[in-house]
Amino acid sequence: FGERLSAFILAEAMAGKGIKTQFVDARDVIRTNDRFGQARVDYEITNAQIKEYFAKNDGVKVITGFIASTAKGETTTLGRSGSDYTAAIFAGALEATDLEIWTDVSGVLTSDPKLVYTAFTIPQLSYNEAMELSHFGAKVIFPATMQPAMKKNIPIYIKNTFEPENPGTLINGEVSHGAL
Repeated sequence: FGERLSAFILAEAMAGKGIKTQFVDARDVIRTNDRFGQARVDYEITNAQIKEYFAKNDGVKVITGFIASTAKGETTTLGRSGSDYTAAIFAGALEATDLEIWTDVSGVLTSDPKLVYTAFTIPQLSYNEAMELSHFGAKVIFPATMQPAMKKNIPIYIKNTFEPENPGTLINGEVSHGAL
């Protein structure tokens, strides 16, 4: 309910400021199986529904994250990092030029900054490098989030909400030699 309420309130606040805005309940366009908590996306149906929605509706879209639905209309959840995953699903379907994930750290770091004081941001990673780091415990981005972007070769930027001027980390198809 938090996703639905906060997205609706934000859309209404933007509309109140004169911004042409559409509230989008992701359950209306993201189709999954019924594995609640870790639902698998049916990309063929989902991508078609997202493209159709965006073609028919103007304005800024304020979209709920984390939730989807089955063909029967039952609400499902996308699991850990579900809101970032939702953004990646939309980016992939719409063939976005890039995907920005805003979080509380300045990109992918060399280690957990809460445990290692000297941790620093890795400026660039390939999709495969980022995927490997996530499998070994990096919590800033999850494999499911990267999949839709990887398939369409969409660069992913990991940025810090509290330090927007920080360049963060770029994740793309290129291996950056000497990043560390």
